[in-house]
Amino acid sequence: MRRFAVITVILLSTVNLNAQESRHETSRPIFFAAPVVEAVWYGRKPPSIGLGFALGTEDRVSLGIKGIYAIPLAEDDFTTIEITLFFRIYTSAEASGFFTQLTYGTSIFSGENAISLPAEGGLISLGITAGWRFPLGSRFFIEPYIRGGYPYYGGAGLSTGVKF
Repeated sequence: MRRFAVITVILLSTVNLNAQESRHETSRPIFFAAPVVEAVWYGRKPPSIGLGFALGTEDRVSLGIKGIYAIPLAEDDFTTIEITLFFRIYTSAEASGFFTQLTYGTSIFSGENAISLPAEGGLISLGITAGWRFPLGSRFFIEPYIRGGYPYYGGAGLSTGVKF
């Protein structure tokens, strides 16, 4: 009888450990973080090259923040810091595939390829973005996108990120 009790306890413990591992594997990430690189046109001159970072919620409807530091390719153009909030909707329930995004924030401009605070000027930034999220396993992704809005004409970029 004692052996039966010990074997029963061992079997139930194994089942419980397997159930805990299954729950851990199926836990959904709730945030994503992604470095961003993009070309963005703020005027008639060549584009600026922007480097930045995005942080958002990981769901079919996503909210987040994105910041870009854009350096102009033309010497007499403005350097820009753009900080925006975004509202994103995916066509898939798994937060992958095609997405559209509305952005609202501020763009701070400064001449001579350097941001100096107080900056020479700032504008409200509004825009719309369309892109595609390609999953790379369960935690990583890559997103090419295009965007248009104000005070920029348009942009195209790429972000790679991790879900956590």
